Amino acid sequence: MDIKLANTLFDDGIFSALYKAGFITTKVFVYREIYLWVQAQVKTRKITKNQAVLEAEIKFGKDERTIWRALNSFLDTDKAVSPNN
Repeated sequence: MDIKLANTLFDDGIFSALYKAGFITTKVFVYREIYLWVQAQVKTRKITKNQAVLEAEIKFGKDERTIWRALNSFLDTDKAVSPNN
């Protein structure tokens, strides 16, 4: 899913409505939060994505594979998130 679309759906309350109706799980919210946090760390602190992923493991209490899965769940139309970027 495109991150811009996801942010729009989140801001408009559509994700919340879908969650309340039982159509989606909290995973969507957690993955979006992880994606935004990692992107912010890379942008503001100028660290590598790999370093941000390692820090996200601690912050979110998830394993490295889950962090990468969250990052790969969303696409930025300007650039894709991958371990090599």
